[in-house]
Amino acid sequence: MFVFIVEIIKIAIQFIADLLSGELPGYFYIWCGVFLVYAFIYACLEMRTRLTAAELAESFFLECASHLAGWIIGILAARVTVYLIEDGISQHHKLVLYKIGLLLLISYDFTAIFSGLTNKAFARRNIAEICTFIVGMATTYLLFMLCRDSILQGLILSQTYVVTLSMLSGIFALLYKISLRSAEAPKNSQL
Repeated sequence: MFVFIVEIIKIAIQFIADLLSGELPGYFYIWCGVFLVYAFIYACLEMRTRLTAAELAESFFLECASHLAGWIIGILAARVTVYLIEDGISQHHKLVLYKIGLLLLISYDFTAIFSGLTNKAFARRNIAEICTFIVGMATTYLLFMLCRDSILQGLILSQTYVVTLSMLSGIFALLYKISLRSAEAPKNSQL
């Protein structure tokens, strides 16, 4: 367990150092800007009823930190999956893992938006959770297929590797939906 925690800390420090060094390809920084705008919009929507500067700043900071953590978790998932599936990626240096982590984070955001939009659309929570799992899995798979000629250009990803990451993304989406449900339960019981 200690080795796992040390590995997480090493990857997080290395990723943050690489990100702040300015030596990564430009699209990483463009996506960081997109995530900042997304975090600000999300913070404003979350705080729309009680919009004070301190609460907005706190919500924005937490959203930015959660995106950074999500990117690091995506890198970890990509790295673990490389060890589980032989010949999953043609080359697995840190930049490739950063790209895959970025795609997993983008997929997670799309799934979170879908989950938020359909929160009230499904009367039965089982249907909502199954749909969230399927959307999370399908979004990741489609994103990997669409990005083969752009972000993932020159990489060879095995079908097994992409499907495994898609299933992991679907599981994370399902856990997100369940956590939303459990967070809403105390609010509904107070009413």
